[in-house]
Amino acid sequence: MTRRTVGAEGWTVVDVARQRHYDDRYYGQFLGTRTGPTGHAEWMVGRLFDGKTIDDGFREGEWAYSKRFATDKGTDNADRALKAYVEMAYSTFVWDRIFEQRVGEVIDQHWAGPEVPGAPKLAAGWQESDAGHRNPARGHTILLPFHEAKYKLLHFLRSTELGAKAHLTRGVTIDRHQAVELVREATGALRFEYGYNTYWLAADES
Repeated sequence: MTRRTVGAEGWTVVDVARQRHYDDRYYGQFLGTRTGPTGHAEWMVGRLFDGKTIDDGFREGEWAYSKRFATDKGTDNADRALKAYVEMAYSTFVWDRIFEQRVGEVIDQHWAGPEVPGAPKLAAGWQESDAGHRNPARGHTILLPFHEAKYKLLHFLRSTELGAKAHLTRGVTIDRHQAVELVREATGALRFEYGYNTYWLAADES
């Protein structure tokens, strides 16, 4: 989707969900982010105005009401906003079975950022770290454009978070916020432990 900025405080719209309900009115919501005054990524879930068309949810760049998440950990803010966004989807009638998955992918695409001209192609991958596993679970991609590889690694982090059991290794490995920040700030190959899993960006596919 094309990113745009709304509101006097400069929120970048990451996702919009809006559709017509059986009463012939349109209901919807949006997910936004911005860099806050302290330099941390803040996130916001906004309820659009109910209206007569698909396009009248914003009025002069404003919306009906919103809930903001502004701790000093941008990843925590995004995770909490995603949960609130899914909860709001029931009252705006835009929820479906893959709603949370789709919006999670949109957030990961936002974090991966735009393609960097001249950046190397890399493969993204993950594997259970326990060497005692005869056939550890794993997954990896082929060599991809840099921003796409970052997106795939963020997707791996999200989809394997439960299996990583990071809560059992607190203080031993990095936490989810640190893991996401490592990927977001990566400019080349990368390898790290998160919970019981190892994740990487590499110049080969292994």
